[in-house]
Amino acid sequence: MHLILGGRYMGKLAWAESLYGPFRTICDLACEAPEGIEGAMAVLNLQAGVRTLLSRDEDVQKFFDTRLSSLRDSVLIGDEVGEGIVPLDTFERRWRDEVGLLYQMLAREADMVDRVWAGLAIRLKG
Repeated sequence: MHLILGGRYMGKLAWAESLYGPFRTICDLACEAPEGIEGAMAVLNLQAGVRTLLSRDEDVQKFFDTRLSSLRDSVLIGDEVGEGIVPLDTFERRWRDEVGLLYQMLAREADMVDRVWAGLAIRLKG
């Protein structure tokens, strides 16, 4: 598992494709159901998947934890959220917190973790 995090439009997918080539199967959680992650070579927009799961009142950690084995060979890509700003809306605060907790769990499980900023990667793990 390779986890790639960074700001929106910072070149995360391009960085991943420079390492692995074009992905045959991509699950973009901004427009696909979270269940589509199983078997995908690359999973984009993890933060959007968290929003979908919370809106369905599902346990985010449990959802991803039960699918870890199917993600072992995947590249997982997520946007940074919040930038230290605490939203007034309760759902938005919960979403931001759950995204952070998911990223921590995935970083522990991942073989490699990179942060991409302006197209440049910094290896955090691996």
